[in-house]
Amino acid sequence: MKTKMLMLVGLICFAAFAASAQDVYVTSSPSANFSSYHTYAWGQQQNPNQINSPFLAQEAKTQIDNQLQSKGLKLVQETENPDLVVVASGGMKTQTSYNMYGTRMLGGGMGSISQQQNVIGTLIVDIYDVKAKELVWRGMGQGTLNEKNSQKNMQLVDKGVAKMFKKYPS
Repeated sequence: MKTKMLMLVGLICFAAFAASAQDVYVTSSPSANFSSYHTYAWGQQQNPNQINSPFLAQEAKTQIDNQLQSKGLKLVQETENPDLVVVASGGMKTQTSYNMYGTRMLGGGMGSISQQQNVIGTLIVDIYDVKAKELVWRGMGQGTLNEKNSQKNMQLVDKGVAKMFKKYPS
């Protein structure tokens, strides 16, 4: 009985961790010389995939600025001929999952299935080399958003951007 209880507690902890975890993927151009980049600007072109939430968009921009500046890059206007142009995109989708609960007894049992909907948010950060006119770095983060707590969503963005830029070449 004690073993079953410990397994149940462990399963609940793992499920809670999995629900709050986020996936981050980063790729970069092997031919790009990241030590030659000193300035960056935010792309001003119309972005059909812009982040819909103005609060999450501003948080993402602030965190990306912080990360790039901590890497020694200076923010300039696009008219000042930056080395890099940064574009942040985002999206959300609703994902439905089903959970099955039940008990089994001799000769039968009872059970139920519950449906749960989660909103999955995706943030994509693209960095382009202006002179080469090519993508040199892409970071993508994905996680479950909290529909009732915007502060948790801000923290999710903060952690996702930090994870992305840990893999930024120096």
